[in-house]
Amino acid sequence: MTANISRNHHWVPQCYLKGFTKGRSKKSTLHVTDFETGRQFPTVPRNVAAGRDFNRVDIDGIPPDYVESGIAVFEGKLDKALERICREREIKDPEDRNLVLNLIALLAVRNPGMRENVRRSLEQVMKRVMDLTLATKERYESSFAQAARVGALQSEDILPYERMRDFVDRDEYAISVSTTHHVGQELKLVDSVLPLLGQRRWLLARALPGTGGFITSDHPVILQWADRPMTDGLGGPGFALRGTEVLFTISHDLAMIGTFEGPDEVVDADEAQVALMNGVILGHWQRQIYARDDRFRYRMRDGEIRRGADVLRHLGTWQR
Repeated sequence: MTANISRNHHWVPQCYLKGFTKGRSKKSTLHVTDFETGRQFPTVPRNVAAGRDFNRVDIDGIPPDYVESGIAVFEGKLDKALERICREREIKDPEDRNLVLNLIALLAVRNPGMRENVRRSLEQVMKRVMDLTLATKERYESSFAQAARVGALQSEDILPYERMRDFVDRDEYAISVSTTHHVGQELKLVDSVLPLLGQRRWLLARALPGTGGFITSDHPVILQWADRPMTDGLGGPGFALRGTEVLFTISHDLAMIGTFEGPDEVVDADEAQVALMNGVILGHWQRQIYARDDRFRYRMRDGEIRRGADVLRHLGTWQR
C-alpha cells in the first residue's frame, strides 16, 4: 500500500461534524462526551467517529481506497450543500436536499455497531450450521469430503470428527467478517434505504436562540416509532413502515424529522422541543455525543430539562 492512501476513515463525515463546532470548520473543536471513558473534552472532527481502514476493500484490480475516494468526492459536494443550508437555515435547493438524504442513508447503515450486529448474526448462523454438521460422524465426514471434492479445502486439512466436535463444543472461537464484505453489503443497503427516505415528508426544525442548540452522536440517524404507546407488541421500526419517524440533526441549529404522514414544513423549536430531541439522541449513541459546548439542553423520560455539563453525572439513571 502506498504512503499517500488515507487510512483514517470516518463513518461520520468531518464536513457534517463541523456543523456542531463553534467556527464550523474542520479545525474548530467539538465538545465531546465519551460515555465509555466517562470524560468530556474538546477535539477537532478529525479525531472522532473514525477507524483505521473502515472503508478499505481488498478486491483484485481495485485500489484499496476505491470506496473511500468515492465517498470523499460525495463529501466535497455535501460540504458545500451543508454550508448553504446552515447559512440560509432552510433547504431551498432540491439537489442540496438530495445530498442530505444520501448522507442520512449512508449514516443509517454504516457504523461499527451495525457491523458488529451483522457479524454476530452471521456467527450465530455459522455456529448453528456447525452443530448440525456435527450431529453425527457420518454427516460430518460426508459434508467435508464434498467440500474437498469441489476444492473448498484440502483433504489433509480436514480434522478428525472427535477433534472438531471437541473444538466446537468448547465454543472458544469467533466468526470474523471482512471489511470488504461489510462495505459491499452497506452500499446495497444504501440503495434500498435512500428511495424510502425520499418518499418521506421532512419537517425542518430551527433551534431558537437561547435553547442551547442540537447535538449529534456517533450514531446520528435515529429511526423510531412515532407514537410509542401505540406500538406495544410490535417489532422494531423499519424505513418502509408507516407510523415511524427518522430524526436527524443537520447542525447545531437545524434538525430534520421525516415521516410518511407528517408535514413538509419549517418550524422554530423552543427550549423544550430542542431538549426533547436531544434526549432522543442521547438514547441512541454508540460511544460518544458531540455538541458545540456543554450548555446544550436535554430531557429524558423523567421530564426534567438538564444541561450538557450534567450529562455524565446522570448517566447511571438512564436506560439506553
